[in-house]
Amino acid sequence: MSAARKALRVVVFPFRAAWFLILIANFLVVSAVCLLVAFFVAYGIALAFSYAFLPVESTQALWQWAVDLYAQSSWFKAATVAFFTLLFSAILRFWPARDPVADAAQEREITRLNDDLIAARRQDQLRANLRT
Repeated sequence: MSAARKALRVVVFPFRAAWFLILIANFLVVSAVCLLVAFFVAYGIALAFSYAFLPVESTQALWQWAVDLYAQSSWFKAATVAFFTLLFSAILRFWPARDPVADAAQEREITRLNDDLIAARRQDQLRANLRT
């Protein structure tokens, strides 16, 4: 029994190690995405604060910093495109808004037509059975 347990441990250990490495990689990716979102939200808050409370020169300096970083860094450019793609894909999922009342009415109409079709087929089957 002890040899079987050791053999099982030898076989299972590489799979557990690989699974642990996959979990670490997923954690790093999710952390990077969360940091990306947090940085863009923080930049948006800083920009809004700048518009509301600071002089125009500070706001222009903040915009110029972002423009320069966008022009120089391909990582920042890719992160900006990815962030706004994710943001707008989430927003466009619900736009244009659908009317739940109209959707429910359409669903009821489809169900009624389906029931009518089923009833017509059953009547045809009954008539066919009565003729034979």
